[in-house]
Amino acid sequence: MKRGQVVGLLCGALLAGCVSAGVEVSPEQMSNFKPGVTTRQEVITALGPASVQTALDDGSTLLVYTYVKSRPHPESYIPLIGSLVGGADTHSSAAVFLFDPNGILKSENNTASNVGTGLSIGKSTEQGSAPAAGAEPPIGGRSVQPPAAQSVEPIPGENLQLEPQTIPPPEPSVPPSPNE
Repeated sequence: MKRGQVVGLLCGALLAGCVSAGVEVSPEQMSNFKPGVTTRQEVITALGPASVQTALDDGSTLLVYTYVKSRPHPESYIPLIGSLVGGADTHSSAAVFLFDPNGILKSENNTASNVGTGLSIGKSTEQGSAPAAGAEPPIGGRSVQPPAAQSVEPIPGENLQLEPQTIPPPEPSVPPSPNE
């Protein structure tokens, strides 16, 4: 294999490591939009076209900006077992803007989540880097075991008397004599 091909393959592998799509709206950008003041055109000018634009029955308009970034774990590239032990860290966010029929911002909301999958959940894939300020930790596949046994308490005011009962032993069955 030629040196140029090896370099090309390595560059391709490095570039394929992270995938993102959509428009990420930062909290700083959200603070620039004021309900009752900002217009729909100002939001579109600042952020670009929305991922989803919906006209509601009452004449209001809803703009939704979504963003997803996924970074596979290095284990995902191990031949044969990578798909079994690998995984990815995924960050997603959505910014929702509601405008009245005149195009004036009525309300805005922004939400974000971080999810990690695979065997290296919660480990940083970038060595030597600290998490970003305000970043949420990945949500992992941690399971919580339920308590082993739970006691059931009677409902107050309900009169349940549990007393041991004696069951009489069955009478021995004796076949009737032929004389009777």
